[in-house]
Amino acid sequence: MNAHSRSPSPAAPPPLAESPGPRATALINVFNNALDATLKKCSYSSFAACFPTAAQYVPESLDALWRDFTRKLGQVWKSEFDNILIERNIVQSLNSLDQCIVDAKKRKERAETSSNGSPVEVPVPAHTLPPSSLHLAHLLPFLEQHSALLDSQLSATNTSNTELLSSITAQRAEIDALVRGLETVVQDLEKSAQMMGQEEVQGLSAEVREIDAEMKK
Repeated sequence: MNAHSRSPSPAAPPPLAESPGPRATALINVFNNALDATLKKCSYSSFAACFPTAAQYVPESLDALWRDFTRKLGQVWKSEFDNILIERNIVQSLNSLDQCIVDAKKRKERAETSSNGSPVEVPVPAHTLPPSSLHLAHLLPFLEQHSALLDSQLSATNTSNTELLSSITAQRAEIDALVRGLETVVQDLEKSAQMMGQEEVQGLSAEVREIDAEMKK
């Protein structure tokens, strides 16, 4: 089984509930039943047998001590059990197992429905797959997620680049228009300067001719 023949990855499972599911509830019930059965074995008669003098002379005090002892002992055991559930994520792990079983049943039902009465193809057991396939199966959701993220970022970058190119093109067109306008103004100024120069030369020539005529008289 290679990367090209793998079936599409299943949808991501829903977030696991914090409240105990069927298996977590069963585990908690087993503990509570075991706790109750253990404390019941520590009966008053068994407790009093360990303190015969107190049982004979102050049975009321011994009874109160026994009740307080068993109550606190149950609280300590329950607290330790709750801490283990939290520290090792027992509830979430068992809820995950419940979800895996539910998903497997749904896939089986879909396969039976789509088979239209023909034999259902048994999927390849996961423990028989090569390490490379298992490795890719675990990496594929992560890679697909990051590939989608990169595609989104690339699309946003392309859009930004297109907008930037349009802005630069418009600015260049505006600059070209300004340059052409300045060139026209410069040409007009040069023509004006040339015309003014010709008029001054013509006026100076007339003055020279007048002076020359007066000197010849």
